[in-house]
Amino acid sequence: MEETTLHGCIDGNNNISPSPKGILRQSPLHSSAVKKPKVCINLPDNEISLAQSYNFLSLVEREKDDNDGKENRGNISMRSPVCLPSCWWDQESFNGYSSRRSIAELLGELDADILALQDVKAEEEKLMEPLSDLASALGMKYVFAESWAPEYGNAILSKWPIKKWRVQRIADADDFRNVLKVTIEVPWAGEVNVYCTQLDHLDEKWRMKQIDAITRGDDSPHILLGGLNSLDGSDYSIARWNHIVKYYEDSGKPTPRVEVMRFLKGIGYSDSKEFAGECEPVVIIAKGQNVQGTCKYGTRVDYILASPESPYEFVPGSYSVVSSKGTSDHHIVKVDLVITKDRTRGSFKHSRKKAKQKIIRIKANLMSEDTWKLKNLMST
Repeated sequence: MEETTLHGCIDGNNNISPSPKGILRQSPLHSSAVKKPKVCINLPDNEISLAQSYNFLSLVEREKDDNDGKENRGNISMRSPVCLPSCWWDQESFNGYSSRRSIAELLGELDADILALQDVKAEEEKLMEPLSDLASALGMKYVFAESWAPEYGNAILSKWPIKKWRVQRIADADDFRNVLKVTIEVPWAGEVNVYCTQLDHLDEKWRMKQIDAITRGDDSPHILLGGLNSLDGSDYSIARWNHIVKYYEDSGKPTPRVEVMRFLKGIGYSDSKEFAGECEPVVIIAKGQNVQGTCKYGTRVDYILASPESPYEFVPGSYSVVSSKGTSDHHIVKVDLVITKDRTRGSFKHSRKKAKQKIIRIKANLMSEDTWKLKNLMST
């Protein structure tokens, strides 16, 4: 397991701590001025977008223009199960697609304060475009850690100062996947640790090695977000589970497993799904399932979890899955949380006041890219 740690922040002169070449990048200080979004991110097609079973998709949302305008990317080998659609459209640059939403428009409407992205493209020779374009359009700073290729990886964007960041390769030296760990200075709440990762999509035993590497020896309170690609047995009835297993078998895919989520809950991680509120009607819940799916299979493979004994508590009724409106093969997950107690060690410090309570609102766009919102909400 390889780990690189960096400490630093960006000042008004764009001075930052050095980062190791080929693994970590951080943005310059972006202006907060609203810019017209011009983002086009081309990624390889993945299994989910290609393996569209019409029988199965009768249980989940069908996108109206699912494959329209998709470029032929050639033969590109990748193990990653979830990725952005092959293009994020800009309305002016692609005639005939004025009705299709751009990712920048969608994220702008979410008004996210922190975004955690997976399989995002950022080319160093092009000044980290198109990730830097997206960050600039949203008025955010970013940290990028390469994954399966130098120009593709995980990224976290924030409207607030990114104080510290590090990337940890998981499992072993042969595993290209990583977890990006970032500490963000939230003005009214202190330091908040955000972990972004994506686990293997084929082998649950390998996913267990990966999640063990992420959690072993790490007692820092944090929010873990990403595509864990493991199912949670509590989401499904026996009949629904058998249907999922049969679909996987008929599709030639590995049998779905639940060990990763069982392990995380067993050591005390809190699942934001347990605090579900009103569901958006367009994101259908399959029969025999108690939660909205986050991918086109209709299952939940993307999660927002709070680490054991952290000062976070999810707000009842705040979790929901929101349609990604055709920008991705994954939907948006959102949840609010509140910092409920003082913590004298670690990164979390929060002083509760008698008259007011501080609430953090998180929205996670799990489009294979995960989008979060932390928003200061005052209540009396």
